[in-house]
Amino acid sequence: MFSMRKLMQAIGASILITVLFSFIIGFFNIPSFNGYIVFQMILTYVSLGYFSVKWNPKTPYTAAFLGATIVSILSILTSYFLLNVLVLWDPAGIGRSMTWAVLLTLLVAIITVYMKQRKAGTLV
Repeated sequence: MFSMRKLMQAIGASILITVLFSFIIGFFNIPSFNGYIVFQMILTYVSLGYFSVKWNPKTPYTAAFLGATIVSILSILTSYFLLNVLVLWDPAGIGRSMTWAVLLTLLVAIITVYMKQRKAGTLV
């Protein structure tokens, strides 16, 4: 059974890990701002995919998809309303962002489920 509470925990843990690692990385001089953003994206969605499988074991792919979609929408809305970045004027950019987020999260969820099944010996 799908648990919305566990999905929110996975989203919260993913965002918390991203904030903590971003704070730590902020002390280092990174010459590429794009590299920093890509690192943040990978960290956020990889941890979201892992926690989705860990905390929603019966519906891991649904949890991963919904989590990635929710985090992407929160990121877009935060950029638009709090940071005043006009991201809503670029629908292709929004589509790319959401596509990469969902693909990365689902890929991590698939790999995590495969590793759990292999460890348990229930791999078909």
